[in-house]
Amino acid sequence: MPANLTPEYLEAEKAYREAKTSEEKLHCLEYMLSVIPKHKGTDKMQGELRRKIAKLNKEETKKSGSRKSSMFNVPKEGAGQVVLAGAPNSGKSTVLASLTNAEPEIADYPYTTAMPQPGMIPYENIKIQLVDLPGIGKDYTESWVPGIVRNADLALLVVNLASDEVLEETEYVLERLTMGKVELVEKVTQRFKPDGSAQVKARMLLTGSDHPDAPEVIELIEEVFGRNFTMWRMGRGMDDLAEKVKINIFQALEIVRVYTKGRGKKPEFQDPVVLPLGSTVTDFAFQIHKDLARNMKFAKIWGKDKYDGQKVQRDYELVDGDVIELHA
Repeated sequence: MPANLTPEYLEAEKAYREAKTSEEKLHCLEYMLSVIPKHKGTDKMQGELRRKIAKLNKEETKKSGSRKSSMFNVPKEGAGQVVLAGAPNSGKSTVLASLTNAEPEIADYPYTTAMPQPGMIPYENIKIQLVDLPGIGKDYTESWVPGIVRNADLALLVVNLASDEVLEETEYVLERLTMGKVELVEKVTQRFKPDGSAQVKARMLLTGSDHPDAPEVIELIEEVFGRNFTMWRMGRGMDDLAEKVKINIFQALEIVRVYTKGRGKKPEFQDPVVLPLGSTVTDFAFQIHKDLARNMKFAKIWGKDKYDGQKVQRDYELVDGDVIELHA
């Protein structure tokens, strides 16, 4: 069976061949594994990618020690990984505490966060990982921060409306990430580039919306950065905005929740299979079991704008909320 590799995979493969460091190679391999078509024709290639990733992780652990290695690679959990990137005292830890059950140290002095601090955002019947990172400032920036941002599914560029140097701080965060070969963009057009850099989807999160000067500062921020980023707002005591941010995060991740159904049984709505937007019935079947995906003849589907038990083929594109019954 031909591999039928996608343009995204081929771009990542080219970036891997041209990568200069182990960090760049590792991120290219992880992305290649995430976008490679999942079918019998690529089984050996998937196994080889996993072997190379394991080897590089082992080498990094030996070189850097376990503490630095844990910083370098924050394991993804839940339906997606979202990172908080911003200047010191931009309100990242407060955002983490507001959206998750994590209890980070929150203080008025800079660089309170010294290591990645993950938490889980509850959203309906799934959880989304949110990772707070040390501040990116002119005085000091941890060298491994861009690497974690690079690997994320979504980055939130946190901007404090109460800061007197809000423009300079934000510009420096973007500049420092660019130095680490990470470009924050509204829409990813090329995940990996020939020079080893990477684009990461990002949104700007404005904290301190409850500050008296917030309306004037927001106008300034929109004038400078409004063409580059969609902006979301949060503030102390503004729970409605926090809930809206959760919804926005889910939508920005561009994922769908699909549910399983056995023959003659009711759907299982508690533990959905989470897939990238644009995934097919075949992609869903591979998440259940690769042998089932290979032997599947067709599927029946229940969902919005469909009649119950509608028969669909392997290449049918799924939408959020679909219920699938597989037939081999």
